[in-house]
Amino acid sequence: MILKKDYEAVFKEGFRLGVRLTRAKSCLENARNAKLIGDEQMEKLHMEFYQDWSELSRNAGRKFTPMTAHEPDQPAFDFGDIEMQLHLSTTPFKETG
Repeated sequence: MILKKDYEAVFKEGFRLGVRLTRAKSCLENARNAKLIGDEQMEKLHMEFYQDWSELSRNAGRKFTPMTAHEPDQPAFDFGDIEMQLHLSTTPFKETG
């Protein structure tokens, strides 16, 4: 039962992140469209909405990731499990496929 609750919580956080990113992108597109037609007030309003939704999306899912993942100097690429990578680098090629 605990696993089901954890799975549901992770799914809800992922869904929340997706919704927030989608809304941020929509606001950014609206700001670009307002800029194209020369409406500076609407451009400014949509850019404020974009920044708000972007900040909210940065906070989604944080409780499901380790604290080191929140540090700003983390690499952009996920290299996976470092212990497994070290193991694969020391094993003969025929074992790794």
